[in-house]
Amino acid sequence: MLNKEGSDYLRLSIECILFMSPKAVAIKKIYSALPNISKDLIDLEIDELINDYSKRKTSIEIIKDNNKLEMVIKPDFQPFNIFATGNTLSKSELKTLAYISLNSPVEQAKITRKRPFEDLQILKDLDLISVEKKGRKNILHTTKKFALLFKKFK
Repeated sequence: MLNKEGSDYLRLSIECILFMSPKAVAIKKIYSALPNISKDLIDLEIDELINDYSKRKTSIEIIKDNNKLEMVIKPDFQPFNIFATGNTLSKSELKTLAYISLNSPVEQAKITRKRPFEDLQILKDLDLISVEKKGRKNILHTTKKFALLFKKFK
């Protein structure tokens, strides 16, 4: 049994949260799941966990993007995604994502003139795109997760 006060327990708790989550987890949610532990200590353990996964011989890595964390498959192992259960992108969503990636950063209004607005919410929920507010305009960008997942297609 691990000591619940030790750094091993904290690191393993963060790993468990990431493993069980079907999508990226906001770091704020990790803070709230571990209320009796300082945010600085949690941040330190997150960085250690990311570093640990990058050094290990494993098919999994942890990415940190926009104050969110996610456990993902390394690009070399993407063909095995077919075994995952969960969301797959429709043809329409893939077209929208391709249009955004080719024009990134791009105004949301330019995308919604040509592509369904519903696609944007799905792509945002999957953390493949991010939305940046600039004045009254929303600017769409692809994320680090997008780059990792689609790197082999460049």
